[in-house]
Amino acid sequence: MKANSVSDLISVQFDMMATFAEISGAKANNTDGISLLPTLLGNIKAQKPREYIYFEYPENGGQVAIRMGNWKGLRLNVRKNIDSPWMLFNLKDDFAETTDVSAQQPEIIAKFKLIQTKEHQNSHINDWEFLNSKMVKK
Repeated sequence: MKANSVSDLISVQFDMMATFAEISGAKANNTDGISLLPTLLGNIKAQKPREYIYFEYPENGGQVAIRMGNWKGLRLNVRKNIDSPWMLFNLKDDFAETTDVSAQQPEIIAKFKLIQTKEHQNSHINDWEFLNSKMVKK
């Protein structure tokens, strides 16, 4: 790596497993991570792109977040309100997330709803489950 180099690559903690596996020659099983090694070595063109990053947090009432390019979608208090609305922020123009633009971007919200449906996996700990209404304790 070049000293003082900077990258705009959006990454997440589970990318580290894939990165360490590639460095060591090990196989990274069962991970959504992508190896950051090409970026670390300065080979930006070889870096595998990521369409989005999806998160679920059972804490604080249940939260869902998606990062897709400059867009960040967020749902709060999903455990109390399974129909909790999406908030949407354009991080390029609003890094502090002060202005919800979800009403102006229905196509992005529709895409986020599809991503949530695709990516959600029922939690192995029932108390953590907040999206599957059949498993959520009433």
